[in-house]
Amino acid sequence: MKVTLKDIAKETGYSISTISRVLSNVGKISNKAREEILQAAQRLNYPSSRIAGYEIQKKHLNIALITDFHEGEFYASYYYGIDRAATADNVRLSLLNVVDPRKNIKNFMTDLLSEKYYDCAIIFIPELLRKDYENLLEVIPDSFPVVSNALIENSILSTITFDGYSGGHQAASMFYKYGYRNVGIVKGPARKAESRFRYNGFRDYIDGKPDMNLIWEFQGDFEFNSGVQSFYNLMENGTKPDAVFLCNDLMANAFVDTALAHDMMVPDDIAVLGYDDLPMCRHNNPTISSVRTDFQQLGLATIQALKNRFMENGQQHGILSLIPVTIIERESTSKKKLEINLA
Repeated sequence: MKVTLKDIAKETGYSISTISRVLSNVGKISNKAREEILQAAQRLNYPSSRIAGYEIQKKHLNIALITDFHEGEFYASYYYGIDRAATADNVRLSLLNVVDPRKNIKNFMTDLLSEKYYDCAIIFIPELLRKDYENLLEVIPDSFPVVSNALIENSILSTITFDGYSGGHQAASMFYKYGYRNVGIVKGPARKAESRFRYNGFRDYIDGKPDMNLIWEFQGDFEFNSGVQSFYNLMENGTKPDAVFLCNDLMANAFVDTALAHDMMVPDDIAVLGYDDLPMCRHNNPTISSVRTDFQQLGLATIQALKNRFMENGQQHGILSLIPVTIIERESTSKKKLEINLA
C-alpha cells in the first residue's frame, strides 16, 4: 500500500504541513521534529526519492563544490585538498562548473536547488563581487547551508579562506630575518580582495621597520606572463631590491625562470618568495620558497562549518574565518642570515 503524508502524520502526531516542510527540506523546523518525522518516514518505507536531503539521514552529506574551472596547478591543488578532506570526513563531494559565473551563478544555483539532491554547497569563485552574493542570497533558503572559500570583503555569506594578510606580513618578516632591507613585491589583481590583503600585510610590516624599504612594486595578475613582465620591469626600473615577494607561485616561477635566463642568480643576486606552495615550488631549480596554504585544512574547516549549519538549521550569515598560513623556506631565499646590530 502506498505510504502518504497522512500516514506519517498519524505515526508522529505532527501536522501534514509540518511533515511536508521537513520532507521538502524547507522552512524552519526543530531538530527534534525533523528527526522524528524522517525516522517515521523511513520506518513506513516512504519513497526516499521524495525526501530532500535523504542521504544525510542514511550515511553521507552531499556537498556541491561550485566553481569555474581554470587550468593550472593552483586549481588542481585546491580541488585535491578539498577532495581529501571530504574523503576523510566521509561526505560526498561533487565538482560543478559554472560558465561565466558573474552572469549565470544565480540561475545555476536556482537549478541546483530544484534538483533537491545536494544538502549544502561550497562556492569558490574569486571573480564574484559582493553584489553577486547579494543576488545569490535571494534564491538560497536558510535551510541550505553555503560557505564561500573565496574572500568576500564585508562578508554577507559565511566565508572560510586563508589569512592572506598574515601571509604578506610573514613574507616581509622572513625577508627582514634574512637581512634583506630593500625589497619589492609583485601584486595580484587589484580587484581581488585576497590580493589586497597580501599586499597590505607585506606593506604594514615594512612600514613598522625604519631600516626596511619597499623600493619596487609591480601590478601583476596572477598569470605566468605577468611574472615574466615583472622581471623586465625590474630591469628597466634600475633599482634592484635584495628580495622580491610575488603574490602567487605562478608569477614567482616565471620570475625565477626569466631571471636565470638573463644570468641573474637566485638567491645570490635576488631572493624570491611565492605564495600557495604549489608542487612547482618543489620541482623548480632552484626550489622556490613560498607561503604555504593547506587546502586539506581549508576543506576540513569548511565541511565542519557546513555540518554545523546543517544541524542548526540557521540563517545564512557573514562570519569570516581565516585559516593560518606558514612559510616553507627553500633555495630561493637560502642566503645565510646576517648578523644584526653589530654595534
